[in-house]
Amino acid sequence: ECLKKFGARHGMNVWNAVNDAFDCMPLAALVDKKIFCIHGGIPKLDGCLSELDNIPCPLPTPETQSSLAWQMMWNDPIAAEDMTDDVLEQLVGNKGFAYNEKRQTACVFNRAAFDSFLKRHSLTHVVRAHEVKQAGFEIQQGGRLMTVFSSSHYCGGSNEAACILVHNYRMRAIRIDTS
Repeated sequence: ECLKKFGARHGMNVWNAVNDAFDCMPLAALVDKKIFCIHGGIPKLDGCLSELDNIPCPLPTPETQSSLAWQMMWNDPIAAEDMTDDVLEQLVGNKGFAYNEKRQTACVFNRAAFDSFLKRHSLTHVVRAHEVKQAGFEIQQGGRLMTVFSSSHYCGGSNEAACILVHNYRMRAIRIDTS
């Protein structure tokens, strides 16, 4: 797309500059000290959230540089109806985490792992992106996990876009009319 928009002469320079910027961006943020915002999903983190400060920056090869970073980019929640016997066995043996078969990398996490993460870190909600949602957003895990997807018609699809507004510890999903 960069080559199409900026031509052969500048396209790769734009691509590299954008990726250099992404390599230095934070992987997570806390809003109002209670809402954990992340690209993918909660990581297997036994310690404190401050451990995330130890993730190297820049991070050009996250898969090899930091397991925590990779999980925060690629982990996904899993619904009970999507759990196979094999996944259930892994979830039980790994504190609510199992290999992410859909992505062939990172992990899925169940409601127990999610609730434990919130409690251990005194959080109320998690906001994530990373998965296309037809309405632009989806509320999961008992209303405490919101997936927000801000790109409409992703890869030629028919999905809507959404964003959220957080004010005074309250979250509001806003669907964006892209028709």
